[in-house]
Amino acid sequence: MSENKSIIDLAREAGNAPEAPMNPHHEQPAPPPQANSSQEDTSLKDTLASLLEKVEDKIAWVSVDLPTAGVFTNGVGSVEIRPFTFEDEKILRSIKKVSDAGNIINTLVSRCTKNLNFDELALTDKNYILFKLRELSYGSRYDIEAECNDCGAGNKLTVELDKLPVNYATLEDSRSTKILLPDSEVEVEYTVPVASDEKFLTKTEDLMDNLWRFVKNIAGHKERMIIQGFISKTTAKDVTVLRSAIFNTDFGLQTRVNFICNECQSDSVIELPINEGFFDVS
Repeated sequence: MSENKSIIDLAREAGNAPEAPMNPHHEQPAPPPQANSSQEDTSLKDTLASLLEKVEDKIAWVSVDLPTAGVFTNGVGSVEIRPFTFEDEKILRSIKKVSDAGNIINTLVSRCTKNLNFDELALTDKNYILFKLRELSYGSRYDIEAECNDCGAGNKLTVELDKLPVNYATLEDSRSTKILLPDSEVEVEYTVPVASDEKFLTKTEDLMDNLWRFVKNIAGHKERMIIQGFISKTTAKDVTVLRSAIFNTDFGLQTRVNFICNECQSDSVIELPINEGFFDVS
């Protein structure tokens, strides 16, 4: 009798019991309806478009005139730029060491510009684009701390980037320019560096070793050995004048700011820095 069976016996009988026959007419539960991926995509796009409606104008492309006015860029005197998106911001914040900064900044300039051959971009134009990208992305106000040239005191300054003057090249200007050196009294024809030349200018010693690359000829002599030999043997004054001519053009964004020291009241000047606080909201 079942009441005399142990729990073990009952379990064995249950395990050996035949399975109930399946009713062929029994309807299986219907599978859950499959989502329409195209409908989901459309709905997602519509939702995002609605949420970002007021952002569209804020990340629109803007045309800016380049300081070189097309003289050094095969007639391309303007470029379209847009503010940073959050994806661009993440790329910017990925800079971990100074040696990474150049490549990442170049990547951002390429991402945020249109109709531009980056390698042929004059460095003065690239600098201008960086300041315009900062202005569009984070606002014109730029708060900095400037050290007095006389007493060394720190001064908190606010600069409005959109108020900085810009000098534009004219048709009389040219990427290839001549200069008469003061001591040797020879004429040198040189070119203005472009973005693809930056790899030669990362450090001061690199700049000095690669100065010859920007000299087209010296008194008509185009041979590399003659150009390098002349630069190494002429006076420091000649080289300083040549270097200044090559890298300090008369056109571009004027980033030197004058201020009166709060401590000693003397006139001072600072070159606006592009540092870790540059791409940020002041």
